[in-house]
Amino acid sequence: MAAVKQSTSGSAQPHRGIHDSQANRIEVDFGTYHHSTAQESNEIRQRAGRSFSALLGSLYPSGSSIRILDAGCGLGFLMQVAAECFPKAHITGVDLFEHGSISGISMDKAAKNMQSLGIDSRTSFLKHNLAQLMESATQYDLVLSNLVFHNIGKARFKAYANIFEALKPGAFFVIGDLFPDDKADMDYFRERSTLINESDEGGAGPWKYKIKVLRKQS
Repeated sequence: MAAVKQSTSGSAQPHRGIHDSQANRIEVDFGTYHHSTAQESNEIRQRAGRSFSALLGSLYPSGSSIRILDAGCGLGFLMQVAAECFPKAHITGVDLFEHGSISGISMDKAAKNMQSLGIDSRTSFLKHNLAQLMESATQYDLVLSNLVFHNIGKARFKAYANIFEALKPGAFFVIGDLFPDDKADMDYFRERSTLINESDEGGAGPWKYKIKVLRKQS
């Protein structure tokens, strides 16, 4: 059963978040992706953070009091990006919080990151398998995800269905991933949404990283 946990206090760790050039950036540990070094992981997040920020800015006014879901939130990197784009939003992070694609992952560590960043009052977490229907009746204005669904193979289509179920009609799903079978994913998305923007972030073949902005059918 999914469990809800609000962020709690804790100390910062030594890996930087996005926008390293800002002198006042608080340092938190967002973990290291598998098949990657800590430096490479931080560089991936910096590039993704800039791209997500640019895409999100056109979806809602920055002062909107929207509800956001981060699907496969890890240690909260994309929650930080969303919090900066929408300072009045509430953001829920969903993950299994089990060791796998990110080193040192736990719900407690993610919650401590939010506290260190000063956004714990408007963030919360669910421990949940994305391939299973969420029990909460909450519907979201925006769902975000980065480098999650390619890890779960064909089960991603069940997870996609659950994402669309959790979205309000006309709401947005912004997904950054490798899309090893882009045609199959896009065929699925077109049945339920409209692709309104896409950012090609580089790579080739099954390792081509794209960010897609999808709008659920009304």
